Amino acid sequence: MKKLVVLLTMMVLFALTACGSGSTDTGAESGGAAGETSSEGASSEETFTIKIGHVLDENYHYQDGANHFKELVEERSDGRIIVDVHANSTLGNERDMLEGMQMGTVEMGIISSGPMAGFVPEFALLDLGYLFDSSEIAQEVLTGPIGEQLNEKMLDVGIRRLATIDAGFRNIYASKPIQTVEDLQGLKIRTLETPAHLELFQELGAAPTPMAYSELYTGLQQGVVDAAENVPEAFYSSQHFEVSKVYSETQHVYLTMMYLISEDFYNQLPADLQEIVAEAAAEAAEYHNGVIAEVKADIYQSLEESGVEIVQVDDLTPFIEGAKASWVKIAESVPNGDALLADILEATGNTLE
Repeated sequence: MKKLVVLLTMMVLFALTACGSGSTDTGAESGGAAGETSSEGASSEETFTIKIGHVLDENYHYQDGANHFKELVEERSDGRIIVDVHANSTLGNERDMLEGMQMGTVEMGIISSGPMAGFVPEFALLDLGYLFDSSEIAQEVLTGPIGEQLNEKMLDVGIRRLATIDAGFRNIYASKPIQTVEDLQGLKIRTLETPAHLELFQELGAAPTPMAYSELYTGLQQGVVDAAENVPEAFYSSQHFEVSKVYSETQHVYLTMMYLISEDFYNQLPADLQEIVAEAAAEAAEYHNGVIAEVKADIYQSLEESGVEIVQVDDLTPFIEGAKASWVKIAESVPNGDALLADILEATGNTLE
C-alpha cells in the first residue's frame, strides 16, 4: 500500500490535461546545444541538454519512465547529454509541448495521441472506440506499417516518435454496473472533448458531458454527471472511487502514449548520440510498461479493499457494433481517412459490417 501511495499520490489524468488549457509557460530557456558549434556540424565534444516533459504528477509512472530515460542517456553519453525531467505541465500542456518541439523550446515529451491529431489529423483514428481488441493488437498496429506511415507524417511537422508506451484501456465508472449498451442510455458521462470520444458515446446512446477534471469529483458527488471514464490508475489516484463505487471494464478506448522528440533537435545530435537517445527511449518505454503492469495489479487490490466493485463485461460485441458508426464519421473528417481506416481494420481483423 505504501508503494502504491508513493507511485500514485496526487496524480492528474494525462488525457484531460492534454485537452485542457494546461500551463502555457514553457519554463526555462531553450535547451539544445551548450557550447561552441562547429561550422562542420556538431562536434564530438559538444554537450546538449534535453528537457523532457509530461503533464502528470512526479509520483506518477510517467516520471518513472522519464527518470529511467535520463539515467540511461546521461550514463551512455558520458555527460555529453544532460536530461532535465519536467512534470506537472511545467513545460505546458501536451499541445504546448508539441508546439515547443516545433519551435525549438522543448526537446522531448511524453505525449498522447489526442493532441497529436491537431498536428497530424490521421492520429484521430487512434482514439476511435473499440478499434483495438487488445493491447497487443494496438501495439502491432502502432509499431507496424501503419505506425511507420504515421511516423513519416509526424516528421513532416517536425516531430519524431522514438517509442510507444502500452498504457492500456479506459473504462467506465459510475454508481451502477455498465454491462450492456442499454445501461448507457441517457447516462450523463464525463468525457474528453476529443471528437472520437464524443462521437463514440453519442452513438452508444449516452450523453457525453465534457467537464474539467478538477471539477469531476464534485460533479460525481453532486450528480452533475452520472459517470466518468478513465484508466484504473487515474480512477484510483483521483479518489473518484469514493463517489463512484463500480468500475466496469468496458475497455472502450486504447490509450496511446509516446516518447516524442523535436526533429530539429534530433538532427543537431551527432550520429552516436542519436543512437543513444533512440535506444534509451525504447528501453525506457519497456521499463515504463513494467511499472504500469505492477501498479495496476496493486490498484485493483486496493480498489476492492476500498469497497469498489470491479465488473467484467461479459460481451463487448454490442458495444463494438454500436461504435462503428463513429468510426465512419471520424474517418470522413480526416484526410484520406477512409483508406487509413480500411488499413487499420485489415490489420486488426475488424470490419465495418
